[in-house]
Amino acid sequence: MNKAGIVLFTLIACLSANAGAQQVFDLQSCLKFALENNHNIRKAQYDLDKSIKTKQEIIGALLPQISGSGNLNYNIQKPRFIMPNFINSFLPPNMQDPNAAKYLTIEMGTNYSAGIGVALNQQIINLSLFNAVEIARTAEELTSLAAEAREEDVISQTANLFYAIQATEYADYMFGRSIEIIDSVLTSMEANYASGLIRKVDLDRLKVTRTNMITQRASVRNGVEVQKNLLKLQMGMDISGDLEIEKINLEAIEKQIKTGDFHTFDPKLHTSYKMLNHQQNLQQLQRKSAVYEKFPVLTAIINYNYNGVSDEFFTGETNYWYGSAMAGLNLRVPLFGGLSRNSKIKQAEFEILKTREDGIILEQSLSMAYENALLKLEDSRSAINVQRENMALAEEVYRITERNYSEGIASMSDVLNANSSLIQAQMSYADALNNFMKGYIELLKASGNIRELVR
Repeated sequence: MNKAGIVLFTLIACLSANAGAQQVFDLQSCLKFALENNHNIRKAQYDLDKSIKTKQEIIGALLPQISGSGNLNYNIQKPRFIMPNFINSFLPPNMQDPNAAKYLTIEMGTNYSAGIGVALNQQIINLSLFNAVEIARTAEELTSLAAEAREEDVISQTANLFYAIQATEYADYMFGRSIEIIDSVLTSMEANYASGLIRKVDLDRLKVTRTNMITQRASVRNGVEVQKNLLKLQMGMDISGDLEIEKINLEAIEKQIKTGDFHTFDPKLHTSYKMLNHQQNLQQLQRKSAVYEKFPVLTAIINYNYNGVSDEFFTGETNYWYGSAMAGLNLRVPLFGGLSRNSKIKQAEFEILKTREDGIILEQSLSMAYENALLKLEDSRSAINVQRENMALAEEVYRITERNYSEGIASMSDVLNANSSLIQAQMSYADALNNFMKGYIELLKASGNIRELVR
């Protein structure tokens, strides 16, 4: 093969390797992907965009409202004006017609009429409308906070699923190691059974143990796939696609346990607390809306019209056009509303009182959630210490049992039991670490600092 062929082959091989390489997602990658693609977050963003447009719609009502108009009329039958026949009475007596009608019918107007005009209305004093703008602005801020709350839910749910998958995959790995040990022992025992050194019942017992472990591992693997599908759904990823999660880093979690900053409780950091404050502001503004219904509304009006009339179609001597303009103020003063406005004000005040009670309940609930999360985290820390010591003890027992077996003191069953205990201790230790990380996530959320996971 010439040099060009070698270079081409190498390039194709590199491209194929890169195309076949699958991205391994760490926690930050999962969170970033979820924040960009989660469908609930997108829905919350649409709600925010909608609230922005609603505010702009209300602000538009404060600007001048200009409208145009036009008309073109053909008078099929002209209107008539009836009046006393004063002409006959004005004549000299000898010239008056005694049979003349008492009334005259006079045809009015022209065959054609047309007109164009423009009207401008400007709100000068309208406290209800001004207050509506403040309501829309507060509603927009409230919707923005709701979008942030949705993001925080997605962050916590994504992180919990991520750590659950890591722990389950670690369990699968430990089952695999245990099965490998059993397979090597099984090969040795089959040779010993062929030589008549062991009983068949011991060989069968080992095979049953192996079958049970394979069944348990299959169940664990299915659990991994179920959790991955849930994570893909949470991240907004295609369910049919592959998702590779980085392996659990026990040392990093241990370091987090030792150096983790668990924060202090401050309800003002919570998005839900901020939302309630905005809700209270919104209730105050709604009360003002009911109060402002009693106030007068002043509007400036400017009209201009250009009209034309003609007996022929706007030609000839009868074609005549003239303009007219008007400027004025329109004042509307509410005098009596049947006491309905007072009822609206009282209803708004009751809503304000209810929202204040909600604030007290929310602060107590947030405080309780923080204290509970802190207790769970401390329990998880204690469980890790216990499981660490238990794992070290299981490792020592397995080491001694394996040495005794090689010296002929212990049986193969003792080795298998010690290995099974070691695997279980390691899995329990990893599960305790996973529980700690979940507890840490819960504490971050309870303290209002869940976004630290994304930084």
